[in-house]
Amino acid sequence: MPQRAGWLGRARQGLRIPWVRTLAILWVAQVIAELAFSFALPFLPLYLQELGVSDPNSAGLWAGAMSAGFALVMGLMGPVWGVVADRYGRRLMIQRALFGATILIGAMAFVRSPEQLFVLRLLQGGVTGLVAAISTVVSLTVPRERLAASLGLVQTALFTGNAIGPLLGGVVSDLVGFRIAFILTGVLFLISGILVTLFVTEPARDVATGSKSAGGQGGGWREFLGRREILAALGVMILIRFANFAPNPVLPLYIQGLAPDVARLATLSGLVVAATGVASTVSALCVGSLADRFGRRPTLLVCLLAAALLCLPQAFVGSIWQLLLLRVLTGLALGGMMPVIQAIFTELTPPDRRGMAFGILATAGAIGLGGGPLTGSLIAARFGIPAVFLAMTPLFLLGVWSLLRLPSGKQGGAPLPAHT
Repeated sequence: MPQRAGWLGRARQGLRIPWVRTLAILWVAQVIAELAFSFALPFLPLYLQELGVSDPNSAGLWAGAMSAGFALVMGLMGPVWGVVADRYGRRLMIQRALFGATILIGAMAFVRSPEQLFVLRLLQGGVTGLVAAISTVVSLTVPRERLAASLGLVQTALFTGNAIGPLLGGVVSDLVGFRIAFILTGVLFLISGILVTLFVTEPARDVATGSKSAGGQGGGWREFLGRREILAALGVMILIRFANFAPNPVLPLYIQGLAPDVARLATLSGLVVAATGVASTVSALCVGSLADRFGRRPTLLVCLLAAALLCLPQAFVGSIWQLLLLRVLTGLALGGMMPVIQAIFTELTPPDRRGMAFGILATAGAIGLGGGPLTGSLIAARFGIPAVFLAMTPLFLLGVWSLLRLPSGKQGGAPLPAHT
């Protein structure tokens, strides 16, 4: 009891610190939102079969096209929302993403054709960008020496939601159907949006500091993108996201071929995705702290090399349990990548341009998010699903090459920009 009381006391004391309290609230909001994102959307190929797309390859292509369209619109809107955030408020962008998803993903419960679902996915891409919005607020709120660890904590929220969501969503979808799952998704987004509205305040602005930073107010997005280190960091982000999301549209179909109990297909698919999310959660929390201590680039290199090695055997599994084990190990490699690359990118950008910077970073992520699933579904349709995993290893290795081109002194250990 005394130890428990001491732990609770330290937690209460920590929550009295404004940046700790804001980070905690954003973490909870992110968990709920990511749980919602992964509650029904991972089962789109199965939902499409219910909407009349009976051929699994066609369902995979539809799902890939939807992911690509969603990511294309999100990528186009990312810098726009970033500029709006810098001008009108960063918290507003979190609210936009959450309440927009409440309406649009909730409406997916009522579609009657793949075309209607496709339109809603495009509209969702126009209002989304939650990770970039929350990361922007965190980067302007936490102390600079806690940056990678705090961004890693945000990633644990993402992976925690992604771990719980598919498992719960798969069970709900099997029990009451996909349409109810989409309705519950909208409710979860609404809860998260209300939480942010009530308890998160707008970060303080420090225009004077930002204007003195490299790439500050004196330069626009073209000057910003003209910096070699920025382009290298964006290239790594694109490759990471591309390789990470390429198997997603066909993963349920791959499991369908391995699973002996097709009556519980959504539950089994959710279990595989959830286990990967749990591993990524642990990795993000640990790797963020390690990157702050030992350097961001070496940490990211280890993660990329591990992911490259783990992709190959996934093409040759003979059971769902072998796939599950390899996906868990892959999750450990993938989980640490996002907070580290975000921390590197934050070091390269001034506070007054942070919204624009994370908007551009979101666009780079969207290129991978859209191109990966579309390419994965095309490779699966032409060469079979195992070929998707074979194709991902060279991409992770290309990420290693891109990261090595990042100039030394621009990551881990270099002085960070002044922080609000």
